[in-house]
Amino acid sequence: MVKRNSFFKQIVFVCLFGITLTSCKPKENLLPNSPGEINFQQFVAIGDGNTAGYMDDALYQYGQQNSLGSILQTQLQLVGAGEVYLPLMGSSNIGTNSSLLSKLILGYKTDCLGATGLSPVRFAQQGEVASLTSSVYSSQNKYSNFGVPGLRMIDMVSTAFGNINLPQHNAFFARMSKDQFNLPGSGEYSSVQENIFDGGYPTFCSIYLGIEDVLPYARSGATTNPMSPLLGLPGIGFEESFAALADGFSVQNIKAVVGTIPDITKMPYFTTIPYNGLNLDAEKAASLNQIYGPLGFSFIVGSNPFMIEDPNAGTFGVRPMVEGELILLSVPLDSMKCHQYGSVYPLRDEFVLTLAELQVIRNQTLAYNQVIRQYSNLYGFALAETADFYAKLYDGFVYNGVSMSAKFVSGGAYSLDGIHLNPRGNALLANVFINAINKTYKSTIPFANALFYSSTYFP
Repeated sequence: MVKRNSFFKQIVFVCLFGITLTSCKPKENLLPNSPGEINFQQFVAIGDGNTAGYMDDALYQYGQQNSLGSILQTQLQLVGAGEVYLPLMGSSNIGTNSSLLSKLILGYKTDCLGATGLSPVRFAQQGEVASLTSSVYSSQNKYSNFGVPGLRMIDMVSTAFGNINLPQHNAFFARMSKDQFNLPGSGEYSSVQENIFDGGYPTFCSIYLGIEDVLPYARSGATTNPMSPLLGLPGIGFEESFAALADGFSVQNIKAVVGTIPDITKMPYFTTIPYNGLNLDAEKAASLNQIYGPLGFSFIVGSNPFMIEDPNAGTFGVRPMVEGELILLSVPLDSMKCHQYGSVYPLRDEFVLTLAELQVIRNQTLAYNQVIRQYSNLYGFALAETADFYAKLYDGFVYNGVSMSAKFVSGGAYSLDGIHLNPRGNALLANVFINAINKTYKSTIPFANALFYSSTYFP
C-alpha cells in the first residue's frame, strides 16, 4: 500500500504559449472552506481509466498521482477528506496497457516519406508487465481510488471482472482486488462494489462510469465490442446496474456526485484526421478518375474525401466519405501517405465511423445520460455535467489566459492517446465535479488551479 505524499504541492507544470504564473493566477475564493452537508472523511472515487489516471495509453504512477480521482480528493481534503491511497504502479513509470505496451511520449519519428517530426511513440518496447501480475492489495489501508481502466457500469457487480481464472478478467482490477492471491483457483471472486465496501462503507463517493460502456465499440469503428444494452438485469443492462449501485448507496446513506457521459466521438482520437484530407495533384486526380469514374465518383486537384468501404454503397461497396464522418487514429498513417490507402484502396470499416454509426453511438450515450440524470435526481446525488465540459473543450476556451481545446497533442487537455485527459485536463474536469458538489450539498470546496498541473511535455 502506498500513501501519496505532497506531490501535488510540488508539481512542475508546462505552461504553453509563454504564459507566466502571475498571469495565470485564478480568482481567490472569498468564502471559507466548508463541507456543507457532507462528511467527506471516508471518500472513495469510483470510475474507469479517467478516475484511475490512465493516460498516454497506459496506466503509470505519474498518471495515477494526477488522476481525476486524486485531484478531486486533494481538493476534498481541504474540507475533511482523508488521505489519498492509490494502487500505485511501479516507480519506473513506463506504464502498461492491456496489450502490455508502455506509455506514449512525444518523440521524433521518421515517416514513409522520409520526413522526421514529433509524434507519439512508445517509451519502451514493452510495458511494465510485472505490475499486472502481482498484487498490491493490503488489508491495512483501504484504497480511496477505485478507478479501473476498462470498467463499465455493468461490471460493478460482476464477480468475473477480477477472476484471474477467466480470460476476460480485468488485470488492472485483479491486481488491486482482495481476492487475487487470497483465493487462487477457487472461483470465489468479489465484485468491484464488494471491494469498495470491504472493511466499511464510504461516506461520500464520486462516480464516473459509462464511457467504457460505449468506447470499445466506437474504437472498433462500430465493428466489434457491442455497447452495453440499456435494459437487462444488473450486470447486463446499464439502467439496472446503475439503479442497483444507487440503491445500495442510499441504503447505506452514502452521498455521491455522479458524472454524465461525454460525446466520445468529439475526442481527438476520432476528430484529428479530416474526412477530406486526401490531397491530390493533377496526375493522381486523373488516375483516380479513371478508376472510380465508371462508379460515378470524381476527384479534383486539392482536397478530396477519402474513399471508404461501405457494404450499403451499391454493387462495389465503396464510396467517398461525407462531411461529419470520422477517421480513427488507429488507421495506418504511413499506408495513407505512401501506399494509396484511402484512395485506390478504400479505408476498411474498422477505421471509420459513418454517419449512421455515429447516430447509434450518440443515441446510446443520450440514453445512458438520461438514466444517470434520472437516478441521480431520484436519490439526491449531485450531478456533474461532464458532457457539457467536453463539448466546451471541443469548441475551445481560455482558462486563466491559457487556450484549451480538443486539438490532438497541442490542445493542452488531452493526453497522447487522444481519449484520456492529461493532468491539466483532469484538474479542469475535477472542478466540474466540485462545482456540482458545492451546488447540491451547500459546500464551499475550492477549485483546483489547473495550471498547477502539467500539460503535454514537448522535448
